Amino acid sequence: MKDLKSVKGVMWKTTPMPYGIKCGLLELPTGVRCSVVVGNNEDGWEHISVELYARRLPTWEEMCYVKDLFWDDEEEVVQIHPKKSQYVNMTEALHLWRPIGGDWRMMNGDAYREAGRSVLNGEVDE
Repeated sequence: MKDLKSVKGVMWKTTPMPYGIKCGLLELPTGVRCSVVVGNNEDGWEHISVELYARRLPTWEEMCYVKDLFWDDEEEVVQIHPKKSQYVNMTEALHLWRPIGGDWRMMNGDAYREAGRSVLNGEVDE
C-alpha cells in the first residue's frame, strides 16, 4: 500500500479512529463522491472499504480507480467472496484486501475468512 500522505485527492478525517484506521472523502472520476476507510494492518491485511454517496455499489471501474490510487500497479489486491453461510452485508460498500507484504502463499481460505469476519464484526486488535 502506498504511503497515505502521497495519495492525492482524499480529504482525510482528522478525528483519531480506533485501530489506526483512517477515514476520508474522495471524488471519483465519474463525479460520484465516496467515503474510504483505510486499515493498513487489520490482522495481517491492508484493507480499503469504499462506500458511495450515490446509494449504490461501486462499479468495477470505480474500484479499479481506488485500487490504483492506494496501491502500485504491480501489487495484487482482491475482493473476497466468502461462502454464502458466512456472508456479512452491513452497507452498500465493497472492500479491497491485500496481505501485508503481498505474500499470498501464506494465506489460506481460513485466513481470508477470519480477516474479513474480524474486520466486519469490529474484532480487530489494536
